Amino acid sequence: MYLTAAGIKQLTIIDNDVLDISNLQRQILYNEMQVGKDKVESAKIVLSNLNSEVQINTYKEYIDKDSIRKYIKDHDFIIDCSDNFQTKFLVNKIAIQYNLKCVIAGIKDFYGQIITINPKKTACYQCVFNEPDKISPEEGPLPVIGVTPGILGTLEALEVIKTALGLPNLENKLLMVNLVDSRFNVIDIVKNENCICSK
Repeated sequence: MYLTAAGIKQLTIIDNDVLDISNLQRQILYNEMQVGKDKVESAKIVLSNLNSEVQINTYKEYIDKDSIRKYIKDHDFIIDCSDNFQTKFLVNKIAIQYNLKCVIAGIKDFYGQIITINPKKTACYQCVFNEPDKISPEEGPLPVIGVTPGILGTLEALEVIKTALGLPNLENKLLMVNLVDSRFNVIDIVKNENCICSK
């Protein structure tokens, strides 16, 4: 919503889900009248009404290593809003492979972290987190209090805006968010010479 309000030229949203009543405690883009409808179509209506000058592209599709490549042409930034590690590592790999700037956030309960990646120049998600040998597809989303993704999502939008304006951002840094104690800690990170982003 903040990227659309800011007037970003084009926004592409990819999600294969249908809105469930349980989503509303954290996904305030939607309302009860949209329960049972495709998230992408409902999102397009709301965002287009917010700023009609922004081109909103929506695709109802599950993101995997094959489908994601169809949507990156003519885009210069990937924003990960997923709720699973598998997609986060995939987004990181695609961003590096296609030289696209990227911001990835993760959340659990009252905690979160966020990193901005500039391929070939900065550390990436995999420099910080080791990709598990096997990620169970049955793993559900982590428990979360509704405001946590709202705050981390707003920070992701801020990172996109700052990066586009050439302002200081979270490149080579990991921002750790603790909402229980209202603490924000920035950790400096170093590019791993053995990581995929260094090859």
